[in-house]
Amino acid sequence: MKSLLTLTSLFLKQLIRRRSLWIVLIVFAAMISVNYFIQSQMEKAIGRGVSFDIATRQAASALQSFAEQIRSYSVFLILIVSALVAPVSRKDGTTQFVLTLSVNRLRLALSQYTALSVLVFATVIIVHVGYVMAARKLGIMSAGEMALSWVFLLIPLMLFSAVIFSFSLSHSAIVTYIVFMAIPYIIIGLAEVGIEELADYVPMAVVRFMDNLKLLFPDIRGLIVWPKLSFGIVSKTPPFPNWTWQIVHTVSASFFWILLGFWFYRNYDFGSRTATK
Repeated sequence: MKSLLTLTSLFLKQLIRRRSLWIVLIVFAAMISVNYFIQSQMEKAIGRGVSFDIATRQAASALQSFAEQIRSYSVFLILIVSALVAPVSRKDGTTQFVLTLSVNRLRLALSQYTALSVLVFATVIIVHVGYVMAARKLGIMSAGEMALSWVFLLIPLMLFSAVIFSFSLSHSAIVTYIVFMAIPYIIIGLAEVGIEELADYVPMAVVRFMDNLKLLFPDIRGLIVWPKLSFGIVSKTPPFPNWTWQIVHTVSASFFWILLGFWFYRNYDFGSRTATK
């Protein structure tokens, strides 16, 4: 346990030296800006003669729009950061240095991911606290949501960070971005547009292949219900919501990539274990 904490501390310091701490500071500044914008919007609306209730509803709508943007951008931020931890550690020789100390590669990966998790946790807490400060003034969050909804932002992001990190253990950041950003969001999207344009000429096998290919990639954004505590009101009559299957699909696809990443990692050749600068 002590060695794990020591390694985690090492990689956390490495993240800070690589200016990853700026991410936390930028997020902190962004949440302060959100609070200032909401307060300024209300004051300007009231100054124009708008009633307090209407001004509050307008500010609440703007804040909910910010929450939607946070849910989307947080996934891409996690993708970018998580793909850099292991490759940069290999490049600057930290991985080779740790391996010379006879540290098991699984323990090495666990310490790296723990350091990454600390960064993710700090970012999530800053985002949640900043949002709560604005939402509390508008009365759009319950006490339970203020106290617990951050968990529903943290868990999906931690799961996605594990997916990206495990794959990057044996692949460069560029390859990781291609697999998890270019393929699901660009290549498949363009292919679907092309299939729709040429629907009469595309074989059904190709259509089914593209549909099944999409299922390989987890849709983390669909699991983030923050700042709420649930997906909403469950319908008791058809059509029933497909949240259960969405959760099963996302978790299954995530564990597929995590296991595949560690399989690659198990067979990965680190090369020379001589510490380099």
